[in-house]
Amino acid sequence: MPVSPNLASRAPFDAANFILPAEWHTLADLLGTDAGVLMLQDGRIMQMNPVLAQQLGYAPEELAGRLLEAILPDEEAGAGSQALPGDGILALRGKWGGRVSFEVLENRIDPLSDGRCSILVLRLQPDHEDSLPAPGARLLAITEQLPDMVLVCDSDAGIRYANRAFGQLAGPHGDALLTLVHHDDRQHVSHALERAAAADTVGLEMRLRRADGGWSRVAGTVVNLLSHPDVHGLLVNVRDISEQVAQQQRTESERKRQLHYLNRLLRIARKPRASLDSTLKVIVKSAAKAIAVHRCAYWEADDDRPARCLSAYDDVRQNFVEEVPDALFTGGFEPLMRKVLAGGGPLALDDVDRDPRSALCCEYFHAHGIKAAILAPVLPGGVPAGVLVFTVSGEGRPWRKDEAGFAETAAGLVAAALEEITRSRAESRLRNVALHDTLTGLPNRDYLRQQAAELFPRLSARSNTLAAFVVDLDGFTEVNDRHGLLLGDELLKAVALRLKNAVRRDDLLVRLDGDAFLLLARDLGDMQVAEDIAQQVTDSMRNPYSLQGRLLRVSASVGIALYPRDGADLDTLVRKAGQARYLAKAAGHGQYRTFVPAAEEATADAPSTQLRRAVERHELRHYFQPQVDLHDGRIRGVEALLRWQHPRHGLLLPASFLPLAEQGGGLPALTAWALADVCRQAAAWQRLGIDGFTVAVKLSAAQLADPGLPAALQAALRDNRLPPRQLECEVKEALLRDPPQPAGDTLAGLAAIGVTVSIDDFTGAGLDAALLGRYPVHKVKIDASPSDGAQGEDGREDVDAALGAAHRLGLEVVAKGVETSQQVEYLGERGCDIGLGYHYTQPLTADQFEKWLIRR
Repeated sequence: MPVSPNLASRAPFDAANFILPAEWHTLADLLGTDAGVLMLQDGRIMQMNPVLAQQLGYAPEELAGRLLEAILPDEEAGAGSQALPGDGILALRGKWGGRVSFEVLENRIDPLSDGRCSILVLRLQPDHEDSLPAPGARLLAITEQLPDMVLVCDSDAGIRYANRAFGQLAGPHGDALLTLVHHDDRQHVSHALERAAAADTVGLEMRLRRADGGWSRVAGTVVNLLSHPDVHGLLVNVRDISEQVAQQQRTESERKRQLHYLNRLLRIARKPRASLDSTLKVIVKSAAKAIAVHRCAYWEADDDRPARCLSAYDDVRQNFVEEVPDALFTGGFEPLMRKVLAGGGPLALDDVDRDPRSALCCEYFHAHGIKAAILAPVLPGGVPAGVLVFTVSGEGRPWRKDEAGFAETAAGLVAAALEEITRSRAESRLRNVALHDTLTGLPNRDYLRQQAAELFPRLSARSNTLAAFVVDLDGFTEVNDRHGLLLGDELLKAVALRLKNAVRRDDLLVRLDGDAFLLLARDLGDMQVAEDIAQQVTDSMRNPYSLQGRLLRVSASVGIALYPRDGADLDTLVRKAGQARYLAKAAGHGQYRTFVPAAEEATADAPSTQLRRAVERHELRHYFQPQVDLHDGRIRGVEALLRWQHPRHGLLLPASFLPLAEQGGGLPALTAWALADVCRQAAAWQRLGIDGFTVAVKLSAAQLADPGLPAALQAALRDNRLPPRQLECEVKEALLRDPPQPAGDTLAGLAAIGVTVSIDDFTGAGLDAALLGRYPVHKVKIDASPSDGAQGEDGREDVDAALGAAHRLGLEVVAKGVETSQQVEYLGERGCDIGLGYHYTQPLTADQFEKWLIRR
């Protein structure tokens, strides 16, 4: 319908301020609902009223800023604004690509504006053949409503059509797709369009700039519709996958995070740390992050004390926190933890408000904002120790079976850590006991040798870098004889403390045995420094000791040997310092002397001197041979055999050197050393768990005649904390039949101490129950050699007679000389209890014996 001339004349087309938005909408309202209004400036579309936009299939603001050519038919697009008629008919291209014909009611130019501004008033020609919408107009309308982005592009990425979803994402986007694509993706998009132009369908993924300046990742396909009569382009159909990509990245990040913390837990499982605090921190943090809970804490809740939190990690705060028990905890949550401990299995609470098992501690949960929890008991060695608690805040959480299982596994790691730390501490205490003297607390010989093995290889050949001092107390024996062993022990402890205060901090002070000490002083500048140390040691002993109300006086004799002048190894230095100590004693009490080679040469050939030095040089040692139960194979006892590894004569038996000790007056000292060494080894085995058997030592008639033997034996047992029942003293049968008075008194002293006695070379002749009742005899030893049949039936009769005599007296029988399985079988049939001999093993060193036990 033609526009009314009056209406057209009322429109202020020649006014410069007509382009104001308010007046623009006023004009659009005056023209009615069927007239379209288009405003252009310099060939660009500035405004379009809703009527015209709807007729062309666009949103009113969608074409703002674009050239008019964007809505001209293809054949007229090159003409630009020159294609606009002054009046008549104007053909425009709809969004679907078809032609739409309009009658131009007005075409006015604003002459007062700086830029050339045109206003066109158009009315649709419904009867014009070209103005009918294309057959795909309905489909286009549907496309406009799709959530996916749909574009039609030419082969060089120019946008010919974009639906509403694309406009909502990209905003005003112009005609070039590549200007919206991320710089790093442009080449990829160009290649995809080129491939699509040569093929049918190509996948496409890219980052598009949003209207707010950010980037969205889109993905879809490019379909070749260049030959389609209604499209003539490449159909790009993409969807915004930014959220899916972000979610995938979050999931992958969460998975990597969980794997990281699970690996930390696996490392803990393979080798728990020595520090409980650091181990618990790793476990509670890793466990909290592995199953994504808000807090994980380990509560110690044994029966001996109130529950306390040892470690807690808050994943919300990303830090370790302190959990302090309050009244609600004590009244509600602690009883629940102890119930879980008693049950022995985990407790999973999906919603603490709805689970009746948490009813008694709901106030605690509410006060701490807890909505769901898992409580897993920690049971090291099956003993209740605490609870590992996982909690979630905000809302409930239905726990999966694998999550509850993981909580139980994490609690098992805590239990393993507690067991490992307990074991490490126990081993450390055992090592400390094994390497330190039980009386004075000073390091012992074993510790000295460990340190020497590390120290000497690092020493250079520079002289006077190290000195060994052997310190021997003067007058200590008189203190023991006059005041007793207990006061003597107190004096040794006081002497050790005074020596520690007298020497330098980095020097090593060791108790050798009895009243002898060793000092290793390092980093000496010259000989004068060594003499200053020796002088300080002797001076420290001059003041009396006040012990148990008595004033006791002792002095110290000190011998010095220097590295490397006097020796390049520990044994040589100690030996030569010991020789220098004898020179100091000869010079008078409270003296020190350095080693003099001439003194060694003067005393080298005396057998008694050699034997005395054998102890200092550790040439004397014990071998051990097991006594095996003939019925079940258990180790019932171990026989200690003393040997001298002579540097020139090889391995010597006691019969060849004990007379030397007796003649030189050194037998008591040798016996005391031998008893102390056996007790030390037995105690060491006991600490290692190698026990359940007695250790037997042989005593000669001369040793039994020594009245000091019981005191030496008692000191050896006490110093090594060895129960008397684990030591057995072995004597010859002939000695018991007619014992001299000193030997009888000594045996009585052994009975008083609590050690047992066994009889060697037992035949039963001349012994009866009344005689044996005086002494603590419980075992006899017979010679099993005739039982192999080599000496005929007479030999076996002697064995049978000895066995019968022992059984009549109610004594256990040890058969020595067992070398064959036939002997084992024969002796077992005759009721013999224990076998000893090469059938089981030859005598072994302590280390060899331990390995033999392990193999056995």
